[in-house]
Amino acid sequence: MREWLLIFGGIGFVSALLILLRHRLKRVRLYTELAERRTPVIQEHPPKIQSQADVNQLADHFRQELLVRVESFLDPLSLERIRGEIRANADRVERSFVPLHKQGGTVSYEKIHYHAPACLGMYHSETLRQWLSQVVCEDIKPTADHDQSSCSLLYYQQPGDHINWHFDHNFYKGRHFTVLLSVVNQSQTGGLSRSKLMHRRRDGRDVEVDTAENVLVIFEGARVLHKVTPIGAGESRAVLSMTFSTDPSLSWFKEFCRRVKDTAFFGIRTLWD
Repeated sequence: MREWLLIFGGIGFVSALLILLRHRLKRVRLYTELAERRTPVIQEHPPKIQSQADVNQLADHFRQELLVRVESFLDPLSLERIRGEIRANADRVERSFVPLHKQGGTVSYEKIHYHAPACLGMYHSETLRQWLSQVVCEDIKPTADHDQSSCSLLYYQQPGDHINWHFDHNFYKGRHFTVLLSVVNQSQTGGLSRSKLMHRRRDGRDVEVDTAENVLVIFEGARVLHKVTPIGAGESRAVLSMTFSTDPSLSWFKEFCRRVKDTAFFGIRTLWD
């Protein structure tokens, strides 16, 4: 009996391993296809940066604070295209709730490839990449295709949606930067929502970052403690979130840790997808 149990156990283990391997190969093919199909999409949906901010001054401020904000970043047409995609993808939001940490909705990088061409064009814009590189004084690149948080849409729609104090843990070999474009930020009366982006300065003070619509915020999340305060009833806030790294490669162990982190946004499936 024991021998049969060992045989069946071995067969079960090998079968599970083959299923996981088949799934992994399928996902690798998917990422290859996504990378191939996005090239014409990026070319057809380039964003136009209208900001006249002095990049050298921004770079000086970033060196001091590791965070900088830029008003009126995109031209009206580029912003409206992204806003339209945020509205069109509202039914694709994946809701998540982690007690004492976060509550909100997210649209993943994979879905953005299929349903948000202007957002995809924004993330992979060479013009944007070069502009950001000047601000952070590093040559940065988009992060991994299989990282669902590389480029995502963050929705604060339901009362209490928020994310508590945290760092954006860096799993990559290079420095890691978070870039947020505020696209929707509205209260019931037409002003800004009560949901605020906060960060803790080096002197220990908690400071609000103005995230009115069309404000771009760049920060090194692994070194800047930050949070988003709860949104109120009838209010709406949506952000295009993008991550970049000076070296977007990572070890298998860091990749596993990154997937565990992403379960807070996309559920348990991220452990094997």
